[in-house]
Amino acid sequence: MNEPLNTSRPGISFSGKSYNKHPQWYNQPLRLSEEQLNNPILVFDDFFQGYHLNETREVLWQWLLAVISSDGSIASEPLERSNHIYFYEKLEEVLEAAFVIKTNQPAGEINTPSTRTTHPESNPDAGEIFNKEKRLIEYVNDDPLYVIGYVFNPAKWYPNCLKEWVEIALVSEDDAYWNADDRQTLVTFMDHLHFLIESLYIINLQRISDSSKKEWGQKVYTPHLLSKQQAGNPRQVIMEFFEKYPMVYIMRELEDLLEAGISHTGPW
Repeated sequence: MNEPLNTSRPGISFSGKSYNKHPQWYNQPLRLSEEQLNNPILVFDDFFQGYHLNETREVLWQWLLAVISSDGSIASEPLERSNHIYFYEKLEEVLEAAFVIKTNQPAGEINTPSTRTTHPESNPDAGEIFNKEKRLIEYVNDDPLYVIGYVFNPAKWYPNCLKEWVEIALVSEDDAYWNADDRQTLVTFMDHLHFLIESLYIINLQRISDSSKKEWGQKVYTPHLLSKQQAGNPRQVIMEFFEKYPMVYIMRELEDLLEAGISHTGPW
């Protein structure tokens, strides 16, 4: 992109990547009007009046598939594909956060500065130069309930994502699932994994004391896979899952699933 943006604000030009660190416009809005800068909710109102959330997700997904599957695309290398998938997921989170602020977010949450709950131990030590916030997986051993609560945050969780990833893996050219027996093993494993996920989701709902937050979570996903008896004792479902599947197998299967999804070059 070498041409200036027609909608750029006066005094700010855009000439491509060579100016990415230019102090005049680096890391600041380019397209918003003065009114929108003062009240960004207007942008959300305008966008969601013209576009349905699911429709927008589908468009973004088609863009991503075109980028990672087209011959000679900018994401021809596995690492580049992974980067684009990660960017897509983050962009989808931004979109859904905007949607929540616009329509579904409880009144008491609207003025919250951030939708991400920061763990009390995650703030970097000011005395250390090389430090970054912990990744979510690093809290698993010390504070698993925090991790569960973050994963099932209604503003971030997309219940159908795992199902779609499996469907991609089953048609992928990746060696991990070329054999019919391996594909059947994956399907069986994912059936049980969905039971595990729903059990964890129920446990998280039981921990939420704020009725408005609990209602919001149930709007995003209503448990329906477990039997009444299983839903009444979700911890038993979790125990049975790990009795059946050793952790080594779980990690290997999930890594194969991730690689198959990233390396798939066909249409989807």
